[in-house]
Amino acid sequence: MKKIIVWLSLLMFLFLWNTSAVLATDNEESAYDRVIRTGKIRCGIMLWPPYFDKDPNTKEITGLGADFYRGMADLIDLEIAYVEVVVGQQVEDLRLGKIDAVCNDGPYVFSAIKFVDYSKPAYYSPVFAYVRHDDPRFQNAPDLNNPDVSIVVIDGDLGGPLSDRNFPKARVVSLPAITDVASMLMNVVTKKADATIVDSYAVIHFNQNNPPGLRPLSESTPIAVYPVGFSVKKGETPLLNMLNAGIDAMWNTNSALPILRKYDATGKAFFPVARPYEAPD
Repeated sequence: MKKIIVWLSLLMFLFLWNTSAVLATDNEESAYDRVIRTGKIRCGIMLWPPYFDKDPNTKEITGLGADFYRGMADLIDLEIAYVEVVVGQQVEDLRLGKIDAVCNDGPYVFSAIKFVDYSKPAYYSPVFAYVRHDDPRFQNAPDLNNPDVSIVVIDGDLGGPLSDRNFPKARVVSLPAITDVASMLMNVVTKKADATIVDSYAVIHFNQNNPPGLRPLSESTPIAVYPVGFSVKKGETPLLNMLNAGIDAMWNTNSALPILRKYDATGKAFFPVARPYEAPD
């Protein structure tokens, strides 16, 4: 009899535990519902000048990314709050609900593609291999595929996967995820590394403050071209649909291109999104 009572108690406990778990899951607020309820989207950003920079005194977030996504939020009548995240930690921050989305994200690290959903592109960013301006050893990107060459990257950023894929013979020097992009580039200038792989806009900004700086290899052929937009937790379809519509609104109202050209007058650092229509002559 006692055994029957123990088993019944155990079964009742398991039933109640499973029921509680299901109810907790059913009652969990989605990121989309949270954004609509609060009127605010908490967007994770990685400080990466000149996309996102922070004034040390006022703490104001500025840059191309800040302008673009703030403009999009205004169009869809939302407040946007920029939340700093560490490179490589954004997937976990999305999972834990610390942020609703990640701004200026893309499929930079291929392993992350399984865990998040990406929006349509806000724009495209070309990525190149860079070496010191006065280093005569390298003329083309394939020259880096050598055991004597060191390529510096930041953990959790695109440089690691692209180095492994394109230059498997080179030695990769990994910096902690909290390293800022200028420090990574300075590793090449100071000869701690021979090369790095990064977006062109970051290097243009760096070279202005550190002439003559770095030069690209195979300038006419990027190592990669990445779509840049939002990422959200896997399965957050309503939120993703809203962000996609917001990006469309930026381009359809001629709000996007002036922001890109404000920061890149030459049109070489960013590629605009192609229009899905053709106006009649």
